[in-house]
Amino acid sequence: MKLRLSLAFCVFFILTISCDKKDDPFPEPKAYPSLSTYKDKFLAEAKARGYDLDFSGLDVRYVDEKIPEEGTTFCGYGYINHSQTGRRTVLISKESSCGWVNDSDLDREKFFFHEIGHAFLNLNHDDSFLCDATPTSLMHSDVRLYSYYVENPELRKYYIDELFDRFAAEAKCIEPKQDWVNNQVYYKHEGGDEQWTFHDAQGNLVGSRSTESPPYSLKISSIPGKTSTETAYWYTQLKVTNIPQGAKVTLRTKVNSEALVGRGAAIGVRVYEPQLFSTGAQFVETYFSTTESEPISDKLTNHILEVSIPSYSRENTMIIPFAIMLPGTQGEVYFDDFKIIIEEP
Repeated sequence: MKLRLSLAFCVFFILTISCDKKDDPFPEPKAYPSLSTYKDKFLAEAKARGYDLDFSGLDVRYVDEKIPEEGTTFCGYGYINHSQTGRRTVLISKESSCGWVNDSDLDREKFFFHEIGHAFLNLNHDDSFLCDATPTSLMHSDVRLYSYYVENPELRKYYIDELFDRFAAEAKCIEPKQDWVNNQVYYKHEGGDEQWTFHDAQGNLVGSRSTESPPYSLKISSIPGKTSTETAYWYTQLKVTNIPQGAKVTLRTKVNSEALVGRGAAIGVRVYEPQLFSTGAQFVETYFSTTESEPISDKLTNHILEVSIPSYSRENTMIIPFAIMLPGTQGEVYFDDFKIIIEEP
C-alpha cells in the first residue's frame, strides 16, 4: 500500500513539475534582454530583402544613464562614428524614465531598429506623416510616441521595407510638408543657430554672416595685400526629408558687391544619398551643379544666381549648398536671400 501511494505521489509530482515548465504562449519579456536579439532580428530582415550585412564594425550595448548629445539627452542613440571609438554604435539607456523595462518586445524592436537606422543605414530623422496621420518612417524623431505596427502587425513589413528602401513610401499617400504652390520656400538662410561653416582658403579670405536682420547675408571678403590661390566658400549640410519625388529643387540667391575684381563669385549645390554596403551605408553624391564656370564680378546689385536639381529623388537625404569666391578675386561679396525653392512635378 505504501509503495502504491509513493508511486502515485511521484507520478503526480512529475506531472505537476512538467506543467509548471510548459512554455507560456505569452511570456513576459525580460527586463534587459541581450541586445543581440534585436541585432539578429535586423540581420534577418536585411537578408530577407537581399542584403548580407557584416556587423563586425558595429557596437551595441546598454548604458545606465540617458545619453547626452546635441545639448540634450536621449534614451537611445545611433552613431555612424562614435567620438571615442570611431565605430558604428547603438546605445540603449536603462534609465527608468526611458521605459525600456516596461516596453513590449515589438516596442523594443522598433526603437532598436530606429537607432540602427541611424548607426548602420546612415538615415536622418524623417518627421513626415502619411495621409492617415501615421508616421511615414520608423525614423521619426518621436519614434517612441507612436505604436507603428505594435497594434497592427501587418504594417511591420512596410515600416521595415521603408528603412531599407525609401521608395517604399511612394506606394502610400504622403502628407505634403506644405502647400508647394503657394509657398515654394523649403529653406531660407535666416541666421540664428544654423550650422554654417566657412572655408577660408588657408586664411587668405574672410567670411562673416549677418544674423541680426534681413537680408541675413553670407559675406566673403579679400584681405588687402593678399591674393588667394584657392577657393573660399560658405556651406551647410541640410538633412532633408519630404521633398516631393521628381520635384525641381532650386538654390537661389541675390548677389551684391560694390566692385568685385578678378574671377568673381559663384554658387553650387551637392546632393547625397546613403547607399547600403555590407559593412554599413556610405553617403554617395548623386548630383552636383555650380555656376563656377560662369562666375560674376564687377558691381552687382541683387544679381540673381541659381542652380537646380531637375528631378529630386526621395532617396536623397542631404543637400549641401555653397556660396563661393573664386581664387584671385579681390573685394567683398554678399549672398543675400539665400534659399531653396521647390517646384512640384
